[in-house]
Amino acid sequence: MADIGAELLGKIRAEFQNSCKADKYIQSVLKKIEGGTAKMEEVALLSKQLGFRVSQAIGTHVNVAALPDGKMYYNIADTILTGVLKDNYDVINSAAAECQKALDSQAGINITPQQAAFPTERVQAVVNAASVPDIAEDKMIRRMTAPAQNITESFYNDYVQKNVKLRSDAGLDCYIIRNDHGGCCKWCSKLAGKYHYPEDVPKDVYRRHDNCGCTVTYLNGRKAQNVWSKTRWDISDEELEQMKKAGSRQPVRLDKRGVSGIMKENSSMAKFIPADTIENAKEYTLKFADKVNVKNVKNLNSLNTVNETLTDLTAKYPVDKLQDINCSSTLKKANARANGRGLDISTKYLNEPPAMVTDWKTRNEKFAKLIPEYQAAISSGKYSAAQVRKLKKDLVQIEEGIKYSRWSMSSTFSGTNAVKATVAHEYGHIIADQYFGQINRGLYCENYGDPRSVKIKSMVDDAFRKAKQTGDIYSISQYASTDSHEFFAECFCAHYHGEKFPDYIEQMLKEALTK
Repeated sequence: MADIGAELLGKIRAEFQNSCKADKYIQSVLKKIEGGTAKMEEVALLSKQLGFRVSQAIGTHVNVAALPDGKMYYNIADTILTGVLKDNYDVINSAAAECQKALDSQAGINITPQQAAFPTERVQAVVNAASVPDIAEDKMIRRMTAPAQNITESFYNDYVQKNVKLRSDAGLDCYIIRNDHGGCCKWCSKLAGKYHYPEDVPKDVYRRHDNCGCTVTYLNGRKAQNVWSKTRWDISDEELEQMKKAGSRQPVRLDKRGVSGIMKENSSMAKFIPADTIENAKEYTLKFADKVNVKNVKNLNSLNTVNETLTDLTAKYPVDKLQDINCSSTLKKANARANGRGLDISTKYLNEPPAMVTDWKTRNEKFAKLIPEYQAAISSGKYSAAQVRKLKKDLVQIEEGIKYSRWSMSSTFSGTNAVKATVAHEYGHIIADQYFGQINRGLYCENYGDPRSVKIKSMVDDAFRKAKQTGDIYSISQYASTDSHEFFAECFCAHYHGEKFPDYIEQMLKEALTK
């Protein structure tokens, strides 16, 4: 049996290695690690991909035909699982350590990374479960493949837990960051965020369910002293790197919202010159994001409008440089979307911005004429109970909808002016996420959870509720009534265009937008 186990292990290792060599993502991360440019989150995603590949390899070679008497014995399962999982344990811990050493070197930190213990008991539990007598083939395979993937992913989480404690104990200011990448379940979205270690970290932050797409990483800053004021302030790895490149011998405090090479008031970028080609416009857009995709954009005027609007907005309301700006054809339900990480704009919307302003008044007059017809149909007795409920629901929506002065801020403009309003609305989301963590908690907000960010978020929520209670929401937009996120973005867009609000909204905006 031992020979069969070793034979299967050899086949699985060969399959795994070949698939990893052909996996472009795995190879790209390994290359970054070797070059000292990888980020910790990329190592987290590497562990997920290694888990997927090892699960595939096991599933390819483990079946009843390959087993003595068609049965999975304990020794065989132990040889296979312990072998491949120790391989992945070594790879992931080594990758995480090398990545951390490179980041530490840039930041002037000298702490040797530590490996977490190999989870022997957990692996043995899987071995026992896969080798129970008379187990069905599909169940046996499932009990080996799924846990192999999950345990491989957990090696990185174990590394994070071990090293964040080590660094916190050494006096570094540490945070745990859980990112659901916008595509997981409600349980995961509630856990997503940036948490100060150890006091703010939820007990479930490292937990994951089957097919969970979350990553958990950690961030450590340093304590630095301003030699002029002798006061202490937190300095991020990014700021340390900027100081290092500039040859600065004493810390120069950047704007707390992280100018990060983007914008300062009255900077030269505030003087916008339209580009003469799409490619030149793309080069300009790279001032706002690390990655830019304008592959299918044909309308140069629209792209210049995006850049001009971002130039003005970033001059007035500085934000961290975005990770990406993507002009995508995949947006189905919206013209654009954004958070503290990036901005997506529909290619179709940029290429064909609305030619005319939405005639909201005519639309409301048309719907108002439908109200008596709905009322008559409801009371006619000609329709079933289910149909009447549907008619009543539609009537309520019509009566509510005609109270609003417009659908959204952008619907009151046409052409590139509509593009400008759309960008301003989405920039409101970027501000909200970076300034006080409205969308992704503290994932992109360095001050998330401090008294001021808590106060601002509360002010936004209170203003949203009050606007709906008082009816002030009707003069903002129907889209603003969706939730507090869209409410803030619509208010910001209207504020940017010079509109005035009741005092409680003006005060909320003043507080939220003050440096």
